[in-house]
Amino acid sequence: MARPAKRMTMEQYLRSNTHRKEDGQNAALVGMTTAAFKKTPQAKSIDRQMVSLMNRTSTKGRRH
Repeated sequence: MARPAKRMTMEQYLRSNTHRKEDGQNAALVGMTTAAFKKTPQAKSIDRQMVSLMNRTSTKGRRH
């Protein structure tokens, strides 16, 4: 029996290379430094949405 995919936590996402790339790209889009962008409420919201999206799409075999 296959084990279900593990859910990604916010801590895992914040340490990932994907997060670093996306922060850099988003900061460049709005004309801010990455460090300044990370402190904004929008950046935190994007991070929460990404973790939620990854957890919803990582369950390939399950259909509800």
